[in-house]
Amino acid sequence: MLSRKTAKLIDRLANGKSSKELHDNYGIKPVSTLNKDWWEQVAYYESWVVKNGLDSVKTDQKGHALNPDLISGATINVAELSQAVKNAIDGKIEDGGYTLKTGTSYNSIYGLYVANVIFKDGEIIKILLDFITNDGMSSKEKYDNYGMKNVSSIKKDWWEQAAYFEDWVLKNGIDSVKYDSQGKALNVDLISGATMLVDDMTLAVIDALKKN
Repeated sequence: MLSRKTAKLIDRLANGKSSKELHDNYGIKPVSTLNKDWWEQVAYYESWVVKNGLDSVKTDQKGHALNPDLISGATINVAELSQAVKNAIDGKIEDGGYTLKTGTSYNSIYGLYVANVIFKDGEIIKILLDFITNDGMSSKEKYDNYGMKNVSSIKKDWWEQAAYFEDWVLKNGIDSVKYDSQGKALNVDLISGATMLVDDMTLAVIDALKKN
């Protein structure tokens, strides 16, 4: 069993888009017997595995959970999620032509920043960032409940600004990010979509790119 202090963050790329960033626009909520979209079911699965352990997940031939308490929060294909977690634990970073590099940056005041840089045929095709606050929660899963939108000058919550930063870095390169002593971006076109602190996000991406 994994420590309860362990955090699991699972995402899925479909047509180059992050399923967690699609949030309720993913589209399975209306047809879900649980009335939950993909991100909600994945968040439940993550917490369940942290509590019960990956080896406790039992699935049928279609990949759906057989554990009653897991089914109660996740009716999606969990066999694929379990394989992804197993690959991460085993250190397998290549699958289906994709390569993953993960980096982190820890801020003692705020929490842990995590950057997943995804490559296809040697080229970066996607950057996925998340921020684990000191209460152990994923900032992307908090979505509009993070609480930044109401005080943001651009009316965007953390996940929206992080998604903008991801795309900006993919287009311009991590070395193009400039920020001040407080950690706020100096690039005018970056500021237009991300007014939050970008220093630790930048360092997390740099840390990922250093990995072999």
